Amino acid sequence: MTPAESVLEKLCDHFDDELERQENMLALCIAQGEAARAHDLEFLEAKTAAMMALQQEAIDAEAERLSLVCQVVDAYDLPVEKQTLSDLIRIAPEPWKRRLGEFQTKMREVIESVRKVSQENAGLMRRSQRVVNDALNTVMRFNPAGGGRYDASGHAEPVFAARAAFVDHRG
Repeated sequence: MTPAESVLEKLCDHFDDELERQENMLALCIAQGEAARAHDLEFLEAKTAAMMALQQEAIDAEAERLSLVCQVVDAYDLPVEKQTLSDLIRIAPEPWKRRLGEFQTKMREVIESVRKVSQENAGLMRRSQRVVNDALNTVMRFNPAGGGRYDASGHAEPVFAARAAFVDHRG
């Protein structure tokens, strides 16, 4: 194996690890959504902590990835405008060409899935927050008749007063 092929092998192994991290991130995103739907805050917090650990792993692995990419760029004398994964795939010999191509395809799919699930989870969280806010507003009603105080601009200051409110067992 030539030195350039050795670096390609290391880069492919590194990419395999990154793909696995991103697949785990997708699984955690899905689990977060399930936990939110089940109102399981403990499970949600555990999945969030696991996601943060994966993100730190990715950050820690970046230095190695950058070093390997620099070595590949040097080994294949790639000009600046050709230092992309797609360009590397075009010039890489087999079996690395196939491995890099598979990585690129799978990574795009996983990243798109993570984006989609994250957006769904964000929507779910916003809806949950609105429900909580609506419940709090029901319990703590705005009382415009109270007080009669004015702010510096001459507008009446809102006064919040706790009033009795009926809330069913679902909140």
